Amino acid sequence: MPIVLTLDAGTGGAKCVAVDETGAIRGEAVRRWSYQVESNAEVPIVKEYSFDPEEFWKVLGECSREALRDLPANDVTGVVATSQREGCVFLDDRGREMYAGPNLDSRGFMEGLEVLDKLGATRLYEITGHSAPFIFPIARYMWFRRNDRRPIARLLMINDWIGYRCCGAEVGEPSNASESMLYDFRRRDWSQEILDLFEIDAASLPAIGEPGQIVGEITPDSAEHLGVAAGTPFHLGGADTQCGLLGIGACEAGDIGVTLGTTSPVQAVVGEPVLDPAENLWAGCHVVPSRWVIESNCGSTGDAFEWLLDLTRLSTEDRYGAAEAAARDSVSAGAYAFTGPRVFDINKLRHDLPGAILFPFPSMQLRPDAGQILRSFLESVAFAVRANLEQLEIATGRSCDSLAAGGGMSRSDLLIELVATATGRPVQRADRPQSTALGCSALVFGATGVYANAFDAARAMCRNSPVEPVADERTSLDDRYAKWRELYDGLESMSI
Repeated sequence: MPIVLTLDAGTGGAKCVAVDETGAIRGEAVRRWSYQVESNAEVPIVKEYSFDPEEFWKVLGECSREALRDLPANDVTGVVATSQREGCVFLDDRGREMYAGPNLDSRGFMEGLEVLDKLGATRLYEITGHSAPFIFPIARYMWFRRNDRRPIARLLMINDWIGYRCCGAEVGEPSNASESMLYDFRRRDWSQEILDLFEIDAASLPAIGEPGQIVGEITPDSAEHLGVAAGTPFHLGGADTQCGLLGIGACEAGDIGVTLGTTSPVQAVVGEPVLDPAENLWAGCHVVPSRWVIESNCGSTGDAFEWLLDLTRLSTEDRYGAAEAAARDSVSAGAYAFTGPRVFDINKLRHDLPGAILFPFPSMQLRPDAGQILRSFLESVAFAVRANLEQLEIATGRSCDSLAAGGGMSRSDLLIELVATATGRPVQRADRPQSTALGCSALVFGATGVYANAFDAARAMCRNSPVEPVADERTSLDDRYAKWRELYDGLESMSI
């Protein structure tokens, strides 16, 4: 039975997953990684993040070999890569990495202001589907050109760079190219207007292929590093969020999905490019042909939950299970959490926005316990999903009947119940949380003839189970959502 290995370079770490043609997970491994971080004394909001490409490649190799330890190398019939969006790597004219940075790197803040000044925010949004260019590769390219002065021979998104390491190919694809702010997402090609205006050489950008396409074969050195056979085909993947969207079966126009991960994007699939009249929501390319996405985003969710779990210090090996049990056994006690989940608003990006956990405090006997705080956090994720979903429905002019959900936090039964109840819609929860790897595998199996196309592969491989709103809790959760939104809006007027 053919098996596809997905190499996933996320914001928080590496994940390697082996998936067969039925959608069964045949092997999986996860490794955390870290970044070098420097502060900018002149612009406090700027944090310069970078990573060591050799270290990242080493971690991906360890992760891959662990995921495949119980599988013969020849069982892997294809390798595919996905990655965090906005992260990129610059190569010099000898093919060596000059710079490698994640989606957190805002060193190009001043250059982003220059982009807005020269092109204008509205025109930038019309071409790229994105706004506020401060963390996007266009700004970092200009920063690097101004501050380093070595010529950039090639700009690769991180998933493209993994392909370069695997087989030497320098090929991109639409879903993550549209996260560079150098790409015309409507035409699905590099924007000559942007390249000309900012004097960026088109030769420094990779050719664009289609997700699922074979672009090379794994070299002998890379094969040994990854634990696969030399000559294994390497396929283009895509941006992690769009691959995850396919992996929960959201590929037809009108589908809406939320990937409950480190962050939690909420994306609507559309059959033609759609922009938000308020120029707030982001738009881009899906990983399947003739499909686009428009996106709101709940901000930090899984990352904030990890931080909260560290603070609660649950004394058990299965702290996620313990957190779920503690939150389910608790009532909210009037606690409201504002420690990560957000209502997406590109015009209110601030470094001094306060976080808080608010609760009635007439006496110390009424302090919430750990379970109540954890429940208030899960409620805040559900409330953020509702608020961001409402923004999408306004922008698209369409109301959805149900919501697909996947990602690591979708393991939480309580969270999915809260999302269904808060939104008033059934949630089609992915039976397996490895939605990004499932989406990547569907691209490969659709391109190699195992299935007719990626749409059919996703339908066959990605199975969801419906979770209905809890009718008895809808009214009380509606009331809590209204209070959460009132407090949220009040906090936005404060600073620290």
